[in-house]
Amino acid sequence: MDNHRYITLVEAAEAAAVRCSRWRFATADEVYDRNSLLGIAEIHDAENPTEEDSFYLVSPGGAIGFSDDGESIDWLFLPQNSTEDLPLTVKTQPVINFCATCGERALPGARFCGACGAKLC
Repeated sequence: MDNHRYITLVEAAEAAAVRCSRWRFATADEVYDRNSLLGIAEIHDAENPTEEDSFYLVSPGGAIGFSDDGESIDWLFLPQNSTEDLPLTVKTQPVINFCATCGERALPGARFCGACGAKLC
């Protein structure tokens, strides 16, 4: 799970469509293709915008989940015929602000220090 957070269901559906082509709704037998999923996502976003701390997640296999508290994940759309093991909680990765070796400020997302070359994570 890359933990990228999507503010709208449309953004999440577009990311999921790169990884999968058909989904089923988690609590029903309804099946969706890319176009029908994007259509539902557009309507949903217009009627139910996310709250301040809420976001959507997309699994490596293309499942779409929703977190309203930043911790738990409710999986909404599952890839059809998928056996992917989906987590029930959001795994946060530590943010590294400074290099432990030289103390220089680290660039967001950097894996190595720009000043001394030390590994940051």
